[in-house]
Amino acid sequence: MKDEEKTKAQLIEELKVLRGNFSEMESSLQATKVILSRYQDFIENVDDLCSESDLAGKFIFTNTALSRKLGYTLEEFLQLKREDRYASPEEARRTFQIYTDLYRKGKGGERFYAHHRSKEGKILTLEISASLVRDAEGNPVGFRGIGRDVTDKIKREQEQERYRKFFESIDDICFENDLQGNVIFMNEALCRILDLGREELQNMNFRQFVTEDTGNQIFERYNEIYRTGKPAQLFNFEIIRKDGIGKFLDITVSLIRDAEGSPIGFRGVARDVTERKRLEEEQEGLREQINQVRKLESIGTLAGGIAHDFNNLLMGIQGCASLMLMDIDSQHPHYKPLKTIESQVQSGAYLTKQLLGYARRGRYEVKSTDLNELLAKTVSVFSRTNKGIHIYQKYEKLLWKTEVDQGQIEQVFLDLFLNAAEVMPGGGSLYLETENTILDEHYIKPYEITPGAYVKISVTDTGTGMDEETMLRIFDPFFTTKDMTRGAGLGLASAYGIIKGHKGIINVYSEKGHGTTFKIFLPAEHQEEIRQEKPAIETVKKQITLLFVDDEKAITDVTGAMLERMGHRVIIANGGKDAVALYRMNRDRIDLVIMDMTMPDMSGGEAIEKIRSINPEVQVILSSGYSLNGMAREIMNRGGVQAFLQKPFQMNLLSKKINEVLGV
Repeated sequence: MKDEEKTKAQLIEELKVLRGNFSEMESSLQATKVILSRYQDFIENVDDLCSESDLAGKFIFTNTALSRKLGYTLEEFLQLKREDRYASPEEARRTFQIYTDLYRKGKGGERFYAHHRSKEGKILTLEISASLVRDAEGNPVGFRGIGRDVTDKIKREQEQERYRKFFESIDDICFENDLQGNVIFMNEALCRILDLGREELQNMNFRQFVTEDTGNQIFERYNEIYRTGKPAQLFNFEIIRKDGIGKFLDITVSLIRDAEGSPIGFRGVARDVTERKRLEEEQEGLREQINQVRKLESIGTLAGGIAHDFNNLLMGIQGCASLMLMDIDSQHPHYKPLKTIESQVQSGAYLTKQLLGYARRGRYEVKSTDLNELLAKTVSVFSRTNKGIHIYQKYEKLLWKTEVDQGQIEQVFLDLFLNAAEVMPGGGSLYLETENTILDEHYIKPYEITPGAYVKISVTDTGTGMDEETMLRIFDPFFTTKDMTRGAGLGLASAYGIIKGHKGIINVYSEKGHGTTFKIFLPAEHQEEIRQEKPAIETVKKQITLLFVDDEKAITDVTGAMLERMGHRVIIANGGKDAVALYRMNRDRIDLVIMDMTMPDMSGGEAIEKIRSINPEVQVILSSGYSLNGMAREIMNRGGVQAFLQKPFQMNLLSKKINEVLGV
């Protein structure tokens, strides 16, 4: 039966079928609407940012989370131009290039970061997972993206990276041990100091890089930290590098606990104190040297006093022997005993010279020395602990060598450097210079040295300087400025003795507030001594009137008698004040003054100045139980003193000095 011939019944039946199919389709559509609504509700409520765009990059769909995140309404966001959605035009081009590459590949997805600008101008970083959208025929029609705001995450990662770099770059050592002492975490500083890689250090027990005794001490301290729960410090903890070199650390260790509060290990922060420990040991060595110098100063002061008093006693004995010898000839039975007395007096005088030089003038292991090298070596030691002082060195290239005890001369340099450091507490400059020089007879006249070739060392500081009184007495064995001027005088008496013992000179030049310069002259190696040939001096060449000054009655009695026996007229003064008064009354009669240096009422130097104010042309011989150093040398340098006479002296030496001064 043909379709057009279908019966009404058949049509009704087919209509029923169609109605059923339509009902099923309506149910399916309703179900689809429910699913779409559910998906739409899901997409609108998830935190992820969902969007679709055409191939030109224009958004055709986005969930409210994306627009809300960027501060726009949905309508505003969909109307935005592509370049307005991103942080910058460059970022827009970069992102579009990623989508272009995705289109060209035609498959797969792409994950990347995109930097968007919100409506308020805030830059947000989104992590995007993008894929192609295709039509029913499989042709690409757009892009679908799911994003997540990772701005805070990126910032946290950047902060963590910054902390990690800081943690790895610091010199301080950071580490963690488990309860057995195995290294479970460390920074690069621990690797560097042990010269080990991270893989080598990981799980290495601390006992593997310490000595057994140190390991036991650390284990005990770890047990204490475990029991008390309190942090503890370990000082000068020695570790042994892979190459066997020891390093010293100061460590602070605390207990690590898990979330339940149970101990699980130890965390430590350590600092390399190897250099500090070395400097402390050097400073301790310097302190010991300084203490030794101070002891030597005390010995020198005591020795100077003893030598002075003993020389005065010897002077009395020598004078009496000389007077008695004048009345007898070599055949007299008392002649030999008296000559023996004279000989013993000279031996005693030699001992006092040794006593004055004790702890100051000894010479040991004398050898040919380049003072440039020795000075540079001392500078190296000194500068390690005095970094606030700038040292400028100017050395003569072809410096003559000297024969010296290197240890003693190095001590002299160190004494001068330390003295400079103490007068420059806030730092300053130290200028060192060496040069070859020739000292003539005129220059060396006040000193007990020979003219010739010398090496000169100059040490100049920019400290507080010193006044004239301090400068005049800076090398005097009885003088110290420790209570008067910070640092002045430390070790200088010892330095003077050492230079004197090397047949050299040390001078000081200073002004208050303008720094100080010390100049040292040491004999050049193999120089030939220049000697002056002088004719023998007769006992008496001219009768004169002398003013003899001394506060010791025994000395004035015996020396006065010696002078009278020599044919001179003698006026005796018992002290400095008495000498000035007697000279004022007898100035026209007095041809020569012999002045003791150390007297209680008025010193010899002061008395000479007052007498010179009466008569600037006065002829003076300075006499002392001290040797020609310190104050005696300075009095000679002032001028107006023609000779120095060391007690005890024999009669022929006294006569010789008188004739030299008078030029007869």
